[in-house]
Order: sequence, then structure tokens, then C-alpha cells
Amino acid sequence: MRLDDWPLPYVRVACAQCKREGRLKKDGLIERFGPDREMFVVREKLTAANCQRPIKKQPCQSILPDALLVQAIMAESKADIIKPSFIEEAADWKPKWLEEPK
Repeated sequence: MRLDDWPLPYVRVACAQCKREGRLKKDGLIERFGPDREMFVVREKLTAANCQRPIKKQPCQSILPDALLVQAIMAESKADIIKPSFIEEAADWKPKWLEEPK
């Protein structure tokens, strides 16, 4: 997924190794990296250099904590949502599947 396709106005990045977490404005990231930059590249560039993991020989284990929420927002239908517990929160972002007939 490209940064420009990310549906939230922010991007949260966290590291399972060092427990650091941050939330950045999507608009600022687009200015910094460009709209066509892939999210995995953005995540890597935001975390790898400054990760405070205890064993530097191990890679940073950064994640995008909102990835499953984004998947729920971007899904074509409710049936496509990987983690149904995100349906209620995803509905706040007016996803396509919200228009499905009941």
C-alpha cells in the first residue's frame, strides 16, 4: 500500500523490541517521503535507524499497529475483513462496505 492510499490521517509505528511507539501526521509523511512511497518503506525509514532494541544485531521489529484497522476500512465487503472486531471502529471512517444492503 502506498502512503497516499493510507486512509487514516495519521500513521502509528511501534517496535516490539524496544517498545517505542509514535504517531505521525500522514500529510507530514507525504511531504517527507512522497505520496507514492510504500508503507513498509516508510515504516522502515521511521524506525530502523533510531530503534533502541537491546541487541543491535537483531533487526528492528517495527509494525504498523493500525494495519488491521486499515484493512477493515479498505475491505470491499464486511466478509473480507480479517478481524471482525474492527468493524465498529472501521465504520467511523465510512468504508465502501458501509453502503452494502442489509
